[in-house]
Amino acid sequence: MLPLLSITEFLGRFHPLLVHLPIGMLLLGIVMHWLSTKARYAGLRPGIAVTLLIGAVSAIFSCISGWLLAGDGEYEVTTLDRHRWMGIAVAVISVVYYLVFTNKISIKLPPYFPYVLSLILALTLSFAGHLGGTLTHGEGYLTGAWGERTDKEVRKFIPDVQQAKVYDDIIQPMLQNKCYSCHGPSKQKGKLRLDSRENILTGGEDGAAIVPGKGDESMLYKRLILEQTDKEHMPPKGRPQFTNSEIELIHWWINSGAAFDKFVHALPQDEKIQPLLLALQSSGSTAKPDVPETPVDAASPAGIAKLKEAGATVIPVATGSNYLSVNFISSKAITDKETDMLTELAAQLVWLKVGGTSITDNAMVSIAKLTNLTRLSLEHTDITDEGLKHLQTLGNLLYLNIVGTKVTANGLSALKELQNLQSVYLYQSAITGQDLEALQKLFPSATLDTGGYSLPLLEGDTSEVKPR
Repeated sequence: MLPLLSITEFLGRFHPLLVHLPIGMLLLGIVMHWLSTKARYAGLRPGIAVTLLIGAVSAIFSCISGWLLAGDGEYEVTTLDRHRWMGIAVAVISVVYYLVFTNKISIKLPPYFPYVLSLILALTLSFAGHLGGTLTHGEGYLTGAWGERTDKEVRKFIPDVQQAKVYDDIIQPMLQNKCYSCHGPSKQKGKLRLDSRENILTGGEDGAAIVPGKGDESMLYKRLILEQTDKEHMPPKGRPQFTNSEIELIHWWINSGAAFDKFVHALPQDEKIQPLLLALQSSGSTAKPDVPETPVDAASPAGIAKLKEAGATVIPVATGSNYLSVNFISSKAITDKETDMLTELAAQLVWLKVGGTSITDNAMVSIAKLTNLTRLSLEHTDITDEGLKHLQTLGNLLYLNIVGTKVTANGLSALKELQNLQSVYLYQSAITGQDLEALQKLFPSATLDTGGYSLPLLEGDTSEVKPR
């Protein structure tokens, strides 16, 4: 006697055939039945009985195999129950339909009754098939096939990756795109769900999905890096696969403690992970991309070296790209003098962060020469309206951060010709709520973000102190 696991594997391989056979044969029998009402198709009638018989018998076997497979607990219970009973209904109706059509029932029935049965059977087949597709491919697979594509990836627009939440904005969309069809609300292969914090930490029948702080020991990561030909590789061969960058980001997240409520800037970032994070900043936006599409020559190594000596982080915006991001986050003591060095990289520099440094309005003269800039962060610096007006030359600028500065509405208005602006961050600047309506008219395509959000209190945000 074969062990149960072998039987389950056998049924898992042949169940799709047992499902499609009755669907095809029964629908073919129904079509032949209706066509045979026409004199020119009367010759079809002898074949209808055989077609319906094969469909009815295969529907019974399909029910049996489906019932056995459903016992592994991989599927959402409500949808599974509905699919199960619809499958049984298909088997019962198809048997009755065959018996009525072949006059094997002694009860005298109206001549139109077989046609009524055929319509009921077609509807039941459709409903059972839809539920089966939902179990196999996930919710919305059918509407996605005819409307919005289900293989269209879910991505979040991340204007500043350092301010993004690691799980909510980066990791969760990856899992949703690649894992939820087998490990989501509708189906739990291996009794594993990856659609919530609790489910990820609980794991499945093979144990915990992740081991916080130990990426190499985490089942989720180990399954991702297996060869696609390996039976244990996830996602299965033929399904959308994780990119190398996504796998590295998941590995980094787990190694960093697998936090579900931390921001990117709170986690350690080495030179390998920084460009992968920066590349996410252009994801999810349908507006103008923040990295030029026109190729550019590599920047001067000497110019890059000077900036690094001054304490700047200089890295490509994406793997293989010559466009650069410069960030002075690790050197807050930078002054106006150091910004002169940026002009040597004017052709390649597209993202610049000088927030929290000691620069003044004088630095804006040098920054104004960086005409390829698409992202500029000036938060918590001493710049004023006088300095901001120099930035009128930055026609490619999409993102501007002036949080915590002395810039007023008059200073920002001086940039009204920069019609490519998509996002302007104004929180704690000298711009008031009364200025917003007028500014929005000057920048109709931009989002003027005033900040001051009210965030929910998380369990980890508080500590309870008890006396000894």
